[in-house]
Amino acid sequence: MEAFGRRLIRAFWFTLAILFLVESWLWDNVKIALVWLASALGLKELEARLRGFIAGLTPLATLAVFALPAITIFPLKLLAVAAIAHGHVIAGISVILAAKTLALGVTSFLFDASREKLLQIGWFAKLYATTLRVSRWAHERVEPAKRRIREAKEFLKARIARALGEEGRSQFARKLSLLRALVRRRGAA
Repeated sequence: MEAFGRRLIRAFWFTLAILFLVESWLWDNVKIALVWLASALGLKELEARLRGFIAGLTPLATLAVFALPAITIFPLKLLAVAAIAHGHVIAGISVILAAKTLALGVTSFLFDASREKLLQIGWFAKLYATTLRVSRWAHERVEPAKRRIREAKEFLKARIARALGEEGRSQFARKLSLLRALVRRRGAA
């Protein structure tokens, strides 16, 4: 029973680390997507104006602007929970995920635009340092599993290559290249 408890605790911390890393990945990539979208819509000047506006604020006023996306999605989350409670589970979860993703991207952009001012606030600087430590901790927790996955992938590739032989391997590689090209074309369309 004691070994089971330790495994359960390890699984809990591993899951927490994975969730943190997923959130970090979203933080970085949704921001990139929003910047691309703003550029595609011709809103690039909006970014410069927003940065200029933030530059003129005090650190505490900057904190209020930074917190705005999180505050604005709260009513959407309440509506989504109400939708779920009334049997519209997929719609409610979709609203929650869309609102969370959009707010995360906007918050990420705002953080980049206001990092220096926010770090002038003592408790915020400590919170940011703690977040960086948690990020390192999460990477340390997940790295052994990632390494095992990479090793298993290499093992499978070697087994497939041996099973296919030289001619089969080149045919497999050609078919895989064709499949990738087809997927890219469909994605671009």
